Amino acid sequence: MLRTYIFNERENNWIEENIAILNHDLCAILDEEERVIHLWKGPRSSKEKFRRGINAIELLMKQDPLLELRIELSEKKFPIKVKEKLDQLLQGVTQEDEFSKYSLSRFISIRLYFFSLLISIILPLISLINLASFLSWGPSGINFIVMAEYYDYWLALSIILIIITIFSFCISILIGVLEQEYQVIIYSTVGLLICIGIALYLQQGIFIFAFQEGSTQSRYLISSYDLLLFFSLIAGSITIFEIPNILKLRSFIKIYKKFIF
Repeated sequence: MLRTYIFNERENNWIEENIAILNHDLCAILDEEERVIHLWKGPRSSKEKFRRGINAIELLMKQDPLLELRIELSEKKFPIKVKEKLDQLLQGVTQEDEFSKYSLSRFISIRLYFFSLLISIILPLISLINLASFLSWGPSGINFIVMAEYYDYWLALSIILIIITIFSFCISILIGVLEQEYQVIIYSTVGLLICIGIALYLQQGIFIFAFQEGSTQSRYLISSYDLLLFFSLIAGSITIFEIPNILKLRSFIKIYKKFIF
């Protein structure tokens, strides 16, 4: 027969416990048939607690020599029946530890945040690729030539993509507030503010650049330096929230993949 005890630091003695043990406990399992005590030290139990527990057992054995018990300090290689007893006592802790890694508690929140996070990563990248298409414009010395109609489309496409991203960040913030997930709130708020700034900047249209001499109402000449500076500014701003969100997506999929797919 197996009997289990946990060490009470306050009273410096062992108390019988047959229901559950916790990660900070020091547990002694007495095998009455084999006359052996197996000691289990929880991952959050201190070395000082372990030392005091051993001393309490040795003191008890000195006071009652008839006990004739052997102490086994093995932490992992327990006999099968002892291991099964430990697993039974730790079942509640295992379930709690498994649940504690989930910061989002609702299935709809998990799915919705995944898609909103995905949108907030992909669309800004597409917008950036679109803005980088200025490299395909016809060069004219140190300038680039672009037709006015295409210029308007070039900016409008990126604005639309950024506005959709803004809505996805709003959804993420709402989920973060409802689930009290502060990392989601912070990452999404940073992305939201940056995207609002980018959208307002792009909406300046023809006032973003100082068109070079030779420009007409249907054809614009833009300095290559201005275009590179413009693109670098947008790319740098997007990178600020893009990298943290990509890392967040990676860890999110790792934790919640069984709820997403």
